[in-house]
Amino acid sequence: MTMTGPDTRAETAENIYPMVPVPDALTTVLRETAKHLIDLGGEASSNSSTRITALHLHSTGGTPQYQPLLGRILANDIIVKDPYPPFDASIMDGYAVKCENWEAAASPNGWTHEIVGRIFAGDDVTGKDNHVRPLSSLPSAVYVTTGAVVPAPYNAVVPMEECLVDANNTRLRITSPPSNTTNGKWIRKVGCDMASGSVALSRGTVIQPSHIGILIQAGADSIQVRDLPRVGVLSTGNEIKPSHQNADMSGRIPDANRPVLLSTLAQWGNCHPIDLGIETDDMNHLAATLKGAVESCDVIITTGGISMGEKDIIENVLVNLFGANVHFGRIHMKPGKPTTFMTIGVEGQNHLQKKICLAFCLPGNPVSGIVCSHLFVRPCLEMIVRGVDETQPLDDILKDAVVQEEVFATLLHDCKLDLERPEYRRVSLAYDSNTSANEGKFLAVSTGVQRSSRLMSMREADGLMLLPKGESSKMIAKKGEVYPVMLLGGHFGGSGGIQVRYSVHMSGGKLLKLGVVQVVSGPEKESKDAIANRVSRALKRNEFRITAVLTTNVDNMLSTLDSTALKEVDVIVFVVGSAIPFGKSLNLASNLRMKIDIEADAVSLQARKGASVQDPTAALFEFVAGFRSCDESQFLILLLTENGLEGSLSRIGRLLPHAISVRRTA
Repeated sequence: MTMTGPDTRAETAENIYPMVPVPDALTTVLRETAKHLIDLGGEASSNSSTRITALHLHSTGGTPQYQPLLGRILANDIIVKDPYPPFDASIMDGYAVKCENWEAAASPNGWTHEIVGRIFAGDDVTGKDNHVRPLSSLPSAVYVTTGAVVPAPYNAVVPMEECLVDANNTRLRITSPPSNTTNGKWIRKVGCDMASGSVALSRGTVIQPSHIGILIQAGADSIQVRDLPRVGVLSTGNEIKPSHQNADMSGRIPDANRPVLLSTLAQWGNCHPIDLGIETDDMNHLAATLKGAVESCDVIITTGGISMGEKDIIENVLVNLFGANVHFGRIHMKPGKPTTFMTIGVEGQNHLQKKICLAFCLPGNPVSGIVCSHLFVRPCLEMIVRGVDETQPLDDILKDAVVQEEVFATLLHDCKLDLERPEYRRVSLAYDSNTSANEGKFLAVSTGVQRSSRLMSMREADGLMLLPKGESSKMIAKKGEVYPVMLLGGHFGGSGGIQVRYSVHMSGGKLLKLGVVQVVSGPEKESKDAIANRVSRALKRNEFRITAVLTTNVDNMLSTLDSTALKEVDVIVFVVGSAIPFGKSLNLASNLRMKIDIEADAVSLQARKGASVQDPTAALFEFVAGFRSCDESQFLILLLTENGLEGSLSRIGRLLPHAISVRRTA
């Protein structure tokens, strides 16, 4: 296989490939991935067909076999075979009785029941007469321990703390009123956790440790999971030598990229990593290796050979030999500017359907490869392994896609901003639980020199802080400022991922600024800072930062809309104090609506519902939500009541970023 011809990228890439913003680049990756999955019916694996792998729950030779299950995606619903628990089980140590009116049957000396048996957890009571007729006229009772079978006809358990027993353990006095012992009291009834025929885990569930126990309780012997995509990793460059060889003065260095990326892929657990080795700039050998990779892998990752140099030939091979479609060739970010994304069509086995191989050509500097793999490769793999609902509109599929989890962090020192590109700066994080509502809860420190070749900058890195491009008016990210941080590590199947629709770095790193205005009629029980802290805790969202906290009386509330402190906020939250009379709060709502250009009734309705769950009296309050225009920008106004405040905000917290985004792009 021979290839000749100029490296067209070196000659024309500056003109062909403009720098693409990170959000646009990731959207392109996800769109192309989703389109391919839709063509395959919502799921993908090697050879362009849906493959299902059976994994077993049993231990082998004393070794648990659960690890391969974690992070895998269920291919079908898990149906409960038999009800769980399969018997009425006691929740307490105590005495099983029949919950009838036994007060009249009490003996003159106060005994209420005769003890006729003892049942311990694990005792097999099947086939036994579990109701022994008492020798006296007293009703019978059976001693049971926590988890023991409560046999028929007993239908309630009285805890030990409410019982007195005679010296011979034959008679029982229940000290609590008979009305306390109702049918089913302190009993886990048959099937109360899982009913027979119900769905224990749904198709598409990402298996976590707790799910292993659910599968066992549901009676599953094995499960069907989606096969993982095959991801090939190739290092290129004449200067690269095998990683077991040390660096020397020969001009060559050991390959760190491939081991790091293969280890990273293995840690994610969402693919089968394939080591494609090292290739030099020999086009024939490189083409042969890439041909095998494209045909056998779902995704390939290359490092090096994709910049502007004479020896950067990866794109030349993939485009000219395999007909790759280049979707972007440069990204407006630091590090990782030369990152290139391509899709390559490969004829399927049946010659009727083409398999698509997704190719991520990453820069040769190791930090660039790590950063870009987290930003672009990981969300792509998550979409593949989870599949998509092909009946959804494509835009909704993209918004539901999962990306890295984010937090906001306060810088502990100044950082010089790059004057050309936004930067994903490596930082180490510490959590501070004592910060106030308008400060970041995480504290960030740069990991030192940020050269993309300096792998040591990743050594203490907990995340990547998104810093904006420097401008003449803003050249320093100053100590005390708050910026979003994309966390490294974590598993998307647990709490380590968020949907694109809630991602800050997908919105260009913009932080929604909140102004909190406490509306009072006189001295309030809580300070304005206490109210602001309640708002901050209730939202629990990374997108928000409280930048202004004010207090105003009822009569002056509307004048705060013109306050300089609220000029640049995205959301103003008016919190009406509980001491304000109902009539006055209605007037506030009516007057505020006159200041709103476009009402957001869906948001106010959800705020009312959330508050009413927490405090039913909040349902009487007139909630208001809507947009007001000012100086060619729009901000959202919320009128909430202090009663049920947390319920309102927790209910609408996820709606706010979406509502603002939709309104501003309308």
